[in-house]
Amino acid sequence: MKFKTLFVLLIALTLTGCSAAGSATALPTVVLDGNSSSGGNPPTRAAPIGSGGAATASGIVVPAQQAHMGFTVAGRIKTVNVAAGDQVKTGQVLAELDNAMVQMQVNQADRNLKELTSQAAIAAAERAVADAQQALQDAQKKTDSMFFPRASDTLIDNTQGEIDLAKQQLARASDAYKPLSRLPDGDSKKAAALVAMTNAQLNLNRLISQYNWYAGTPTDIDAAIARANLDAAKAALQEAQWYLSALKDEQIPADATGSKLAQLQQARDDLAAARERFDATRLVAPISGTVITVNGVAGEIASPVAVFIIISDVARLQVETTDLSERDVPKVQVGQSVTVTIKALNQNVTGHVALISPIADTLGGDVVYKTTIDLDSVPPGLRAGMSVDVQFEGN
Repeated sequence: MKFKTLFVLLIALTLTGCSAAGSATALPTVVLDGNSSSGGNPPTRAAPIGSGGAATASGIVVPAQQAHMGFTVAGRIKTVNVAAGDQVKTGQVLAELDNAMVQMQVNQADRNLKELTSQAAIAAAERAVADAQQALQDAQKKTDSMFFPRASDTLIDNTQGEIDLAKQQLARASDAYKPLSRLPDGDSKKAAALVAMTNAQLNLNRLISQYNWYAGTPTDIDAAIARANLDAAKAALQEAQWYLSALKDEQIPADATGSKLAQLQQARDDLAAARERFDATRLVAPISGTVITVNGVAGEIASPVAVFIIISDVARLQVETTDLSERDVPKVQVGQSVTVTIKALNQNVTGHVALISPIADTLGGDVVYKTTIDLDSVPPGLRAGMSVDVQFEGN
């Protein structure tokens, strides 16, 4: 009998400990993405949370999405288009700074880019491509002609023979001039020997040049100049084609070059930067929802560090736990069914785990993990901020 009484007392103490877990106040949500269902099982009257589930926790009802918005630049507020309680849609302009000067910069950058990308500019770029193609053909022909034989083999061989004779003649003339070179300038014999040697050299040069022309073997310098001109023509054509493709918004390589291409890219960067500066002067709703807070009026100076407008999607509600213990979180997994007791409504609704925070928090010295729960149905009267108890079903 004494043993039975002791057993009953232990059970009573255990139940008392489970029910003593209090609800903690949840921190405001900056942005939460999720979906709450509108169908599913109807809510039922609240029943006491038992100890048969995997785990229990307290929680709070929160909007599925919430956005805290503020200007990223300082400035005088020109307009505030909403007030607390207003319904807004994604993309709606909520407030705007004085941005007339920035708008002028956007307009100027836009005009510059339109001038560079006009139909006349595209036509000029197409003409430049055609001219570059013709220049490349001309350079290619000139290079090819330098290495292409222009005479018969007989004439080439005959010219080679003349070159051999001219070399012998130059050698004899050089030998004849050497002993006379010590004579004083103006000596007739010395002068005649010098003229003979010079004529022999000029004749040899003429024959060599003629042979190279016939045989298609240019000098090293001529060949280098021709190849350089050909490479330059190829590069000019490539840059003209890249520029034309960029004007037409076609794909070009990341390493594409060209002065006109750089000018075009700079114009596009200038417009993008001006638009970014303009966008920084406006607050645009990132989500649809209800305006909760507006911290300013037209004419005031906006601070870039302050929250100006808060939007909450109060039509889509979720539950966040506040004290799920580190000892219980291993029993919880995404998709797991739960029963949520809404204290203010005295009702139970079902749901499932949508998210388990990978980062722990502390509550009164205890380590806890926040879980987000999607409700299978939203009972009438449910509001953000209401406290709940959550029973995680066993697996």
